[in-house]
Amino acid sequence: MSKIVEFKSKKGPVYVQVEGIPSRSTRGQQPAASAGKVVEKAKKSFEEALESAKPGIEAALDCIGNLVQKPAEVEIEFGLKINGEAGAVFASAGAEATFNVKLSWKKA
Repeated sequence: MSKIVEFKSKKGPVYVQVEGIPSRSTRGQQPAASAGKVVEKAKKSFEEALESAKPGIEAALDCIGNLVQKPAEVEIEFGLKINGEAGAVFASAGAEATFNVKLSWKKA
């Protein structure tokens, strides 16, 4: 069952549709409205939720930055799922996550 979770943000509330959270909060979310409403409040702020993805992003960039021939441009595409309790997690299809990496070298 999907629900709308409200994350607090420095810029104002951010509403995210999340899948698979139980009805009536049992895992860190608190109801934001009366019974029958679909909005719940997240345990973390939106910024805190996104913070949890930074180590993975930085590790990927560090690996690419350690190449002998450094690319002129780096593009990494990945999906993030936002969870009211866990924060941002890399999205997966089944048991694996997919990252698209594009590296560009320019001739001198």
